[in-house]
Amino acid sequence: MQKWLALPILSLVVVMTACSNNEDDVRSGGPGTGGPDIVQPVQRVSASKLPTPIVSAEGAASCARNEALEGGRNYRVELTSASGESIIFQVIEPKTINCTAGNPLMLHGHGFGGSRVVDPAGSFLERLQDNGYAVISIDQRGFGESSGTVRVMDPNFEGRDLLQILDWAEENLDYLAHERRGNEAFNLVAGATGSSYGGMYQLLLHNMDREKQRLDVLTPDITPHDLRVALNPGNTVKSAWALLLVVGGEAGATQPLIQGLDPVIKETLLRGAVFNRIHDGALPFFYYHSAKYFLDAKPVSEQDPISFAAGSLSGSNAYEVEAVKPLPIDILFTQGMRDTLFNFNEAWKSFTEYQALGGDVRLFTHESGHILPGTQTVISQLGPLNMVLDPLLGGLNSAGVSLPDLQGPAGSNACGELSRDDVTLAFLNEKLSPPSAETNKPEVTAGLTLLKDKVCLSMGDKDAEWVDFDAIDASGEAIAIPASLIPVPNSVLGVTSLLAPTFIEILPPAAGQTLAGIGKLDVNLAIPGVPLNGCDVAAMIPSVLKDILPVTACDAIIHVGWGARRGMAAPRLLDEQITPLRGLGAHQIDMVGVADRIADDESVGLLVYGYNLQFLTSLSRDLLVPAVSITGTVKPPLLGAN
Repeated sequence: MQKWLALPILSLVVVMTACSNNEDDVRSGGPGTGGPDIVQPVQRVSASKLPTPIVSAEGAASCARNEALEGGRNYRVELTSASGESIIFQVIEPKTINCTAGNPLMLHGHGFGGSRVVDPAGSFLERLQDNGYAVISIDQRGFGESSGTVRVMDPNFEGRDLLQILDWAEENLDYLAHERRGNEAFNLVAGATGSSYGGMYQLLLHNMDREKQRLDVLTPDITPHDLRVALNPGNTVKSAWALLLVVGGEAGATQPLIQGLDPVIKETLLRGAVFNRIHDGALPFFYYHSAKYFLDAKPVSEQDPISFAAGSLSGSNAYEVEAVKPLPIDILFTQGMRDTLFNFNEAWKSFTEYQALGGDVRLFTHESGHILPGTQTVISQLGPLNMVLDPLLGGLNSAGVSLPDLQGPAGSNACGELSRDDVTLAFLNEKLSPPSAETNKPEVTAGLTLLKDKVCLSMGDKDAEWVDFDAIDASGEAIAIPASLIPVPNSVLGVTSLLAPTFIEILPPAAGQTLAGIGKLDVNLAIPGVPLNGCDVAAMIPSVLKDILPVTACDAIIHVGWGARRGMAAPRLLDEQITPLRGLGAHQIDMVGVADRIADDESVGLLVYGYNLQFLTSLSRDLLVPAVSITGTVKPPLLGAN
């Protein structure tokens, strides 16, 4: 479908159904089934009516005691974790408590450096309350009021804390809904929501709770698949983001500097800044804390060792939780196309791998996410000075000068005109049938239906494309990269890319060109005109020495993105996404996914940087590689060309 305007027409053919929550309900399929293959009688009751009834804790709303059932209250709960730390969370009661069929539980997690929601008024959590959910908003370990060091969703610590919270909810809230199909045992009806760090906890908890499988649906937004790749793509540290994460991790911690980030994480970031790489012993640590660890399901005997100089100052760094393939579960992944911390490729990998497990898994994108503060953001705060700066900057751009920038301001939290919050709530309601579920807007119902077979790719505010799953990662024909007259500057010369990145035209101007998906690079990097390549020698250097011997005649670092250019004006970087390539020699790699419309008078090309502010301190320090040439082929993700 070419334009979002066609969606309301499609909605006219969508049949809307409503579910009740009586004990005689009949629902199609179930969590993880991916569709209505089997229709089974579903029995749903509140925990107070289970064969072995649960009675709420003192002070909580209780169906069993017929107390405090007015609903809408919220209160703080404190537990002591297995590691002796405080776990703090907020119980947010549904606006209407249903003592017959019960209320589904919704867990909520904050972003990195954030804290739990104490007052849900005006937030998405209040909307969940209104629909009949009981919400638990969590202070993750080390943040808000929860104590302990921040270990970035460690199964050994955060994972076990999350299980403890879920156990508490099941044992202490007697109005929570439980359900069984056929002759199965009753099971908690529960889901989870949150963005970034608040998405990581959802995938971790589902993997940790394999025995009881109490979560029925997940809605992670802007969430990583593999932290090794997300934070260190192409073995190049995302140092601008690393710096911001340190600030956020310490500022949001219970005791900044005293606790805050765990010692081994501080060691990783310090060594990364000094030696321009994440050391080998730290990469397995971040792998263990990623969804990919469980999806790969390798035995502990095959895992790489975790090693830190500061290990004795930290907690356990062993693989205490076995990597077992996750069971199928229904998931709505949402992702910002302009997110430069956890980019589209991270969401795409999670989507494809969880979908392969058999659940109802869908993917929806938007224009928000992790956005670095850029020039436009700063200038917008300068008031009257804009009148002077805007014409000046525009003139430089027309003359072909690129202005140093990180990113432009975030766009809408929507795909076309379809709100992420609306789609997320509708997906949760479809799976969990809360007692006061709101009626979907027709376009939301239509969008949810389309997401079963297509990805909604945000092309910009109020503009979207619906793309088949098999078209996202299947780029068009390979195109030879034309030889550039000017090599890409490297090392200290790379900073010239701030004003003059190298633009290599791949496609001339043409009407209706749209890039939507993941491109492919098959290239070779070399020192122009010099048969010098120290990579073979560098490969024989022990890793411990590579840190202190950065000059190897091998260590080139360039960043490649998709660019569009009008005439001789400065090229624009599509979705502000770049892919780092490190080291001379051959590279076969996926580029970061983009979704952007090209103007009829714009040419499309590779935009190549010897230095980019997104990687702040991560530029080549190899003085023996002053510049590089790039040769080979590229497959652009042209919409309709696959």
